[in-house]
Amino acid sequence: MAAHAIAASDTTATAVEIHCPARLSQMPVAAGVPPGWVVQGGSGELTLQRAIFYDGDPVGLGARVPDATHRNGQIETSTWQLGTGDSARVWIACLYRDATPVVARSLPTDLHQCTTTLRLNALGDPAGVLSVQCR
Repeated sequence: MAAHAIAASDTTATAVEIHCPARLSQMPVAAGVPPGWVVQGGSGELTLQRAIFYDGDPVGLGARVPDATHRNGQIETSTWQLGTGDSARVWIACLYRDATPVVARSLPTDLHQCTTTLRLNALGDPAGVLSVQCR
């Protein structure tokens, strides 16, 4: 599983771009399969679908609702205001198509706002993360 990368953005000195792993490897579940049974479907890759934010570790918590969301054709931009001191407990979670587990990490404590830009499919469902920028 790849780790998140946080790198300074070229557009603003105080902005950071957060990169969710674009793909995760999925291994078949073979442990515990009784004799005579086989696992079908094999291993595969899970593709990144969207990034969301939580107030703390995502386990057992509901996601934060964006403060603003705008659509322009098949592009959706959502913004979360983190507020002063909120980012000390805010986590980003990367969600993958057809997968229950998420990949998550806490955000740096000095961030006040995060914006995600998603590509949408023809039905308006998330089809991939174009960018996640925080400042």
